[in-house]
Amino acid sequence: MANYLSPGVYVEEVSSGVKPIAGVGTSVGAFVGIAEKGVIGKAVLVTNWSQFVNEFGQFIPNGYLAYAVYNFFAEGGTSCYVVRAASTDIRPASLVVRDTDNLDLFKVVARSEGEWGNRISVKISPSSNKQQFGFKMIVQYLLDSDFNDEYSGEDEEGKIVEIFDNMLLINFEEKVNQVSAFVSVKPLVDLTILENMEKTPAFNETALSLSGGVNGMSPIDFLGDAVKRAGIHAFDTIDGINIVAAPDLADMAYSRGTILDMLNYCKLRKDCIFIVDPPHGLSPLEVKDFKEGAGDYSGNSFNTSYGALYYPWVYINDPLTGKQKLVPPSGAIAGTYAYVDAVRGVHKAPAGTTDGYLDSVVGIEKIITKAEQELLNPGGINVIRSLPEGICVWGARTLSADSEWSYVNVRRLMMYIEESLDEGSQWVVFEPNDPSLWGKVKRNLTAFLTRVWRDGALYGTTQEEAFFVKVDEENNPPAVRDAGQLIIEVGVAPVKPAEFVVIRVSQKTLSK
Repeated sequence: MANYLSPGVYVEEVSSGVKPIAGVGTSVGAFVGIAEKGVIGKAVLVTNWSQFVNEFGQFIPNGYLAYAVYNFFAEGGTSCYVVRAASTDIRPASLVVRDTDNLDLFKVVARSEGEWGNRISVKISPSSNKQQFGFKMIVQYLLDSDFNDEYSGEDEEGKIVEIFDNMLLINFEEKVNQVSAFVSVKPLVDLTILENMEKTPAFNETALSLSGGVNGMSPIDFLGDAVKRAGIHAFDTIDGINIVAAPDLADMAYSRGTILDMLNYCKLRKDCIFIVDPPHGLSPLEVKDFKEGAGDYSGNSFNTSYGALYYPWVYINDPLTGKQKLVPPSGAIAGTYAYVDAVRGVHKAPAGTTDGYLDSVVGIEKIITKAEQELLNPGGINVIRSLPEGICVWGARTLSADSEWSYVNVRRLMMYIEESLDEGSQWVVFEPNDPSLWGKVKRNLTAFLTRVWRDGALYGTTQEEAFFVKVDEENNPPAVRDAGQLIIEVGVAPVKPAEFVVIRVSQKTLSK
């Protein structure tokens, strides 16, 4: 107490003993996948699309990571961590272009590593206006049943993707490398030799294929290694992630076991949910088998509240080609989670004609009927439907078989409450474990849960119906206190979504 020597009025500030608990964030994405460039195996915070392009490059034909992040921001996401996954064996396809005298002139390299580059071919011919030193390079992308035709141009075979005309050997590198989405070029002769050439070298005008591209990627590369902090384990040191996705896994064979590992990773963390993308082209029965580990997909069933599966794949307008492209839905779904968190709250199911409307999606791979959804929904497969209102998420189930944890919003609300109470109660550690502390703790937790209840996240017309906080002598007897423990019991009644709206209509008989 202060020592007062002069008569007068003295005002002192006294702590109320209440330490407000702030709610943690719920809408930070975490993506791991194949990128055009960037550091490998390190989680990078990205807060807008331009930053992603600077760090990881543009869209690439053989990867879905860029599309997922693009859709995440398009649907309302504001921040995410991104990890570029790769293998040490990965290599780009390439080709050395020679003139008719067998002189190595320049090297053509696929824009990103992987076997996809082996489908690229280039054809060199004189430029259209026949100017001196001029030549034309046509880039073609070979298509088959495994590739969509969004990359095809207007030639009769549907292969041309880029044409670079009227180029000079002394400056074509800059022209190609700044524009091409498929290849980069590098001169193999000295600039002075090019300047002294009297004419454009003669080329073999047949199409030449790039070769040597190696994926080197397997599903396990996305999971990574906890010791090396690679793959999804690059997120190990980051506490603030909430929504995890690995869109490139959906397009890889034998990825189901890795998806199980991803789900287990989120379960062990207890602070995030993994959005599962099924392989594309599956029928409703096949995607049910994929989820349950039946039929062609042997293995354990996906059974956890820390994951959710969305089906089918969706079409977007591809910024790379200007045409429609089929992509896994996880990026758009993650953005929808973030958007609904911001405008409604984490307790609101990210589904419906308003909160589940997908702005970035222009179509779906397969039209799912109501009867087909009745087969999928009870098994925890969230269907994306084409409705009169547009393309909408029409399901809010987790992958859990436990009815207590069957809804995405309930699981995410509980993660929010648990993380908030955890972070907001750190001050309690090493405090004297007595009734005075118990009272402070109960006031703090009650104040926080009251805010959650008033936001509409908890069910009940009174606080007593919505939640309880118990920290007293009964759950903290001498034996517990002697062990250095403080036991706090919290119970909440989360609001469940109105998944089945039943309107009972009957005829009314007029009475006399």
